[in-house]
Amino acid sequence: MASPVTRWLQGVPQEIQRRLDRAEALAREDLVDTHARLARDLVTVLAPRMPFDEAIARYIEIMGLDGEDAEAVGTHAVNLLDDADVRDDLAREGHRGWGFDWRYATPLGALRYIRRQRKRSGEEQLWMELAAARSEEAVADMHMRHALGFVEILGNLADPSRAVSLYADRLDLPDDRARIVYQRVMARLADKLLPRLHEAVRPDDAAGANDGSGSPES
Repeated sequence: MASPVTRWLQGVPQEIQRRLDRAEALAREDLVDTHARLARDLVTVLAPRMPFDEAIARYIEIMGLDGEDAEAVGTHAVNLLDDADVRDDLAREGHRGWGFDWRYATPLGALRYIRRQRKRSGEEQLWMELAAARSEEAVADMHMRHALGFVEILGNLADPSRAVSLYADRLDLPDDRARIVYQRVMARLADKLLPRLHEAVRPDDAAGANDGSGSPES
């Protein structure tokens, strides 16, 4: 069932609808490319500890991607790897991690091994949180740019609030991400659309300033 925002679009001229369709397609393409580049960055960070396919899977998991989106991002991220990246990954395969060897075959050695594994797990958790935060910022900025495009296309046909809501609806943005994008777009438009402060001065305020009555007593 179409949402109220989508149903409203049925009354928009066909030319505008075609422009919105193209803008949506470009936004979806840019979204996949943005996710893929961010996943590729995470591959570089995690390269000493895991193969590239596992790192990409981690990225897809922390960003909540699934279905066709996950498949498209994963495929594109792999395509961004060049032959040297793959060769280096294979060369590191036998040297990743802290394997359990004879140095840990004592009670004290086993304790050291457990501590190192815990440290490694804690570091990776922190890296995942940092990567997720950076990625969310980059994705939100990308959505903001394209949502501003919707605002421009719709012009006088819809206010910015409705244009951004339409963008979020057509891109299937989760509620929390839609709120972030809405906030950023409206903040970006505020300086342009809000009345200027000097235009908001009341006539009686201006008169008081002219005759000196508004000045503090000496």
